[in-house]
Amino acid sequence: MKKAILLFSVIIGLAYSSKAQNSGTIIYERTINLHKNLSEDQQMMKSMIPETTSSDFRFTFNKSKGVYEEIPSKKSTGIIISSEGDGGKTWFDFDRNVFRKYITVDGELYHNNGPIVALENIKPTGKSKKILGFPCEEFKTSEGQFSIWVTKHLPKYITPLAPMFYNGAVLAIEGDKVSYIAKSFSENIDPKKLIPDSSTEITKEQFLDLQEEKMDALKQKL
Repeated sequence: MKKAILLFSVIIGLAYSSKAQNSGTIIYERTINLHKNLSEDQQMMKSMIPETTSSDFRFTFNKSKGVYEEIPSKKSTGIIISSEGDGGKTWFDFDRNVFRKYITVDGELYHNNGPIVALENIKPTGKSKKILGFPCEEFKTSEGQFSIWVTKHLPKYITPLAPMFYNGAVLAIEGDKVSYIAKSFSENIDPKKLIPDSSTEITKEQFLDLQEEKMDALKQKL
């Protein structure tokens, strides 16, 4: 009887664990190598800035929706890093295979939608390791620019760098100029974060133009 109860408890525990992993919160750390991102005419700035800078991002998800956003930092390095979109925020609709990037201009919030499509130009290296206890396999992009660590133990299309999607959850991206690593995982989520922000849709070309304008304005302030 005790063995039957123990077996039942194990089965229930495994079922709960599997179900719980369909939703959760992942904290990623993004590290940018500032020196390697400098252009030739900016090399004189090397001695004035640190080699790298890091910031944290939060990916909240359930089976149908997700949101990836920067976590405001209380510490100030005096260095402004502009992410893709607005604050690096991206909203995901996994049911419709759509992701949405946001950008704010003159107090107005805009967005552009893109398709969620799994990468095809990456190849497995045969290497594996665990990240936060999740077994991951390494994949390389065709140009060898990035190493991508993917787990099949979390829902697919989770990624800290859209549109770098795969048929699994990306827990780490390693590159010379920028890298991402998952630092923590929790089964707890804030459902309110999964509600898309009210914004105006614009075309991809308009979005890129606004990004370029914001980058030009940022450079003028430096």
